[in-house]
Amino acid sequence: MVAVNLRTTALTAALAVLVDQTTATCPSRFAWENKVLAQQAIDSTDNAELFSFGPVEGTPANTKIIGGLPRPRCKTFPGDTHWPSNSVWNLFNQTLGGALIKTVPLAAPCYSDWPQYDAAQCEYVKTNWNQPRFHVDDPTSAMFPLWQGKTCMPLDHPSQIYDNCTLGGYASYSVAVTNVSQIQLAINFARATNIRLVVKNTGHDFADKSMGAGSLSVWTHKLKDIQYIPDYTCNGHSGPAFRLGSGVETEEVYQAAEANNVTVVGGECRTVGMAGGYIAGGGHSPMSSLVGMGADQVLSLDVVLPSGRFVTASETSYPELYWALRGGGGSTYGVVTSITVKAYPQIPVSTLGFLFATSPNVTADTFWAGVEAYTTYFDTFSAAGAYGYWLIVNIGPGQFFFSMNPLWGGNMTLSQFQPLIQPFLDNLAGLGIPVDPVWNEYPSLYQAHSGTFPPENVGGADNRAASRLFPRDNFNNPAKRNETMDAVRYAVESGGVVIGYNIRVAPNSAVNQANSINPAWRETTGFFILATAWPADASAAAIQAQSNMLTNDWMARWRQVSPGAGSYMSEGDINEPDWQQSFYGSHYARLLQLKKKYDPTGLFYAHTAVGSEDWEVEGQLPGLPTQNGRLCRKL
Repeated sequence: MVAVNLRTTALTAALAVLVDQTTATCPSRFAWENKVLAQQAIDSTDNAELFSFGPVEGTPANTKIIGGLPRPRCKTFPGDTHWPSNSVWNLFNQTLGGALIKTVPLAAPCYSDWPQYDAAQCEYVKTNWNQPRFHVDDPTSAMFPLWQGKTCMPLDHPSQIYDNCTLGGYASYSVAVTNVSQIQLAINFARATNIRLVVKNTGHDFADKSMGAGSLSVWTHKLKDIQYIPDYTCNGHSGPAFRLGSGVETEEVYQAAEANNVTVVGGECRTVGMAGGYIAGGGHSPMSSLVGMGADQVLSLDVVLPSGRFVTASETSYPELYWALRGGGGSTYGVVTSITVKAYPQIPVSTLGFLFATSPNVTADTFWAGVEAYTTYFDTFSAAGAYGYWLIVNIGPGQFFFSMNPLWGGNMTLSQFQPLIQPFLDNLAGLGIPVDPVWNEYPSLYQAHSGTFPPENVGGADNRAASRLFPRDNFNNPAKRNETMDAVRYAVESGGVVIGYNIRVAPNSAVNQANSINPAWRETTGFFILATAWPADASAAAIQAQSNMLTNDWMARWRQVSPGAGSYMSEGDINEPDWQQSFYGSHYARLLQLKKKYDPTGLFYAHTAVGSEDWEVEGQLPGLPTQNGRLCRKL
């Protein structure tokens, strides 16, 4: 076990020093970002090797860990000889100011083998398990427990396989960070002890990138500061902006924008972490058809690098990081503490909701003709700034259901929106498909978002999803459109559920759109998510079979009709073949080069993140890559 001298007074005291990072023209950082770890503080303690910074970026990597030992192929795992002792974890907690949390799974109250067992609390867990807020507010819990390993689910009648509660893919410990020094300490500690490091903001990623057995988690949820800057003048930009702590969520940003009579580009889901995986993955939005992706709006980012150093990435400072952090994927280049994003004038939003389905008067072929009629307007609608969010479900043999939730007219009054959409509704009527349109007009994005988008539902382990970014030519070219809709129909008839977006990434000269967002986004007008499901008591073999059908049959047909296109990494297939091309496109080679420069030891890892092809999690089943095994470099 790792053992150290427990003298920490000098280091703990030195961490209280504030460093002013204000420049002449750019607004200052948040107060908690000025509480940084200084080299002299590390040097003043007998435990320096636990908390020392890594080599400067671009210099040879440190091949040793604490005690001068060679860095092994695998990350240190609980039970290993070199796993830190309790005294070391206590030391680490003292140095953090008491911010270290030993993981207790959310569902532990449902299991008698845990001290937290409590029947009443278990009922509370069951009642709230599908609410995203329940998992966002926990330091380690996963919204998609399939990849955690389903090792501690709130089941009424646990099966033989899951009859006890273990950590599985949950982190062993989390740091509930409230200042930059704690992130620096966590990064340096994980590097020195060779422990797997993960980062959790809200946990909205389909592949559970915030999971990792035997890991230390940096939990950024508490970094909630929001600052409105009416006239942000920095790096050539002048205009309204927001500085956001990395724990701020979509709904909180929309509320702040509403209070200041402006508009901000944010996600569709209320609890998505704006400065976390949302921006790192690119960030699609109801505003994208007007002004571009979420990552396009970023003016600067503050980030703790794998070396432990704290820097600002912008057009003039660390410009290559500024490029990579805006779309190149999370858990890769460091921990973002805050971002500054552009704000726009407040806009009106008009919306339309409706549904249609097969019936005695609407055959399956007519139903699909109605869906295809909608796709013929994808380019027209999105070019005008509209955005569509819709659902197709198989409700029985030859029976289908389409729901528009909503069709969104950004910066449009009803008098502008209705004439744009009416030709499509006329097409449906001409096909004999009756709809009962529900029109609404809102004075702001926040009110439209609150009034139209349905609440999220998470926590299930009986389904998973994949996605595809279809280029506009797939819908503008009649032959390609027919092929595309045949592939979509095949998947739905086979039991799949489609969640679709009619969206484009609008060009916007007011922001820097030269970033690492998957280039496929710049060509798409149709972003389709495809989900599959299985019975709650399905065996691992049955889940594998259904999972493989999604990837190798249904999605294979989607890839075939859109060669060279891509997928959205944050809502993509965890088993995506050739994921480097699908998730990152032509940017991957440059992103990988930067990964090797800034993180040469592979401190940051996440499934399908840049550089992850060099690593593997032991004990994974084919098609079910859970995170509840040891992380090792591939031989």
